[in-house]
Amino acid sequence: MPPFARDQTPFPASPPPSDEPDGLAEALRAAARLGDEALAPDALAQALAAFRRVLRKGDEAARRRLSEAVKSATGLPRDIVLALANDQPSVALPFIAHSPLLQEADLVKIVWSGDPARQVTLAARPGLTAAVTSALAELAPQRVLLSLLANDSAEISGESLQSCLIRFPGDTEVQERMIGRSHLPPPVAEALLLDSARPLQQLLLGRHPVSPDAAREAQRRHGSGASWWRRQLFSR
Repeated sequence: MPPFARDQTPFPASPPPSDEPDGLAEALRAAARLGDEALAPDALAQALAAFRRVLRKGDEAARRRLSEAVKSATGLPRDIVLALANDQPSVALPFIAHSPLLQEADLVKIVWSGDPARQVTLAARPGLTAAVTSALAELAPQRVLLSLLANDSAEISGESLQSCLIRFPGDTEVQERMIGRSHLPPPVAEALLLDSARPLQQLLLGRHPVSPDAAREAQRRHGSGASWWRRQLFSR
């Protein structure tokens, strides 16, 4: 039974059911009209009633089609937003990936849910805020962090990046994804330089600035006399 079924809030009277099971066809037609500014209040009420009918009585496939139809909508009431985001994964994931109506607190709760499928979908959302990425950095498993680090539009603080390194020490996949970001705070880049293997060190030095002292310390620790190290040291 979908989570929405627990909500006992009364709904507006519904129009006669359509030929499609559970009123799906009517709900999908309503989804196409949500952005219509000329939609009359009674027509809007009927559209939302069709949505709620599918969420309460439709099977998983019907709810999934509805989720896909409204994943970018900007005019859904809060109860429908939460119902879609908290449904079965096949229904919820398209909505979690795209919906502009999910608030920062909603996204943090999705992280706290501990569901890796929801987390990995969330981690790829454009424009994640530092509060959401901080929760992911503290709680999410490695495959979710790889998705987050590949999301260059996500705002990830230096503290959260350091948390990733602490939680997964020596993990070359985490290190490589981090080096691939367009910007790294110098303390994070320097911590990576000290702890990563030689091929990743070279990649890092080609993409991110580090202090001369950090470069010399990394060279001392790793005992590298390679020409690219010498160029890095003497060019600073």
